[in-house]
Amino acid sequence: MDIVVSDYSLALISLLVFVLIVLFQSALVGAAKAKAKVLPGGEPAADYSSSIYRLNRSHQNGVEIMPAAGIVLAAAILAGVSASVANGVMIFFLITRVLYVVVYAQSLGNPVQGLRTFAYVAGWAALIVLAVMAIWHLL
Repeated sequence: MDIVVSDYSLALISLLVFVLIVLFQSALVGAAKAKAKVLPGGEPAADYSSSIYRLNRSHQNGVEIMPAAGIVLAAAILAGVSASVANGVMIFFLITRVLYVVVYAQSLGNPVQGLRTFAYVAGWAALIVLAVMAIWHLL
């Protein structure tokens, strides 16, 4: 089993780095909400010009896509998708997620269908590709 897992080490590391980013964002969001006196469990006002709102939404989006990323990668490994493909897809996914966080945090580009949307869709599409490859290997 160690040989199989080590073959996918870059994919697993990419997933774990993404998890660490989301966990770090959680701490940042909590601190920002506390400073802004947003009650625990509360949401900042939906205002794209607000850095707290953007940080919170970026974090929530990471929380939302994280289970899919983990499940898709686990399925790909168990189904026997090529390690080099899984590694490449997950590295690409991580790059898109880092880009997404930076673009959202810095409010770069158009808030609607801009660079942030491109980064999200590219990462989402990478997971779709890996999921379809896992399904294909299981057929």
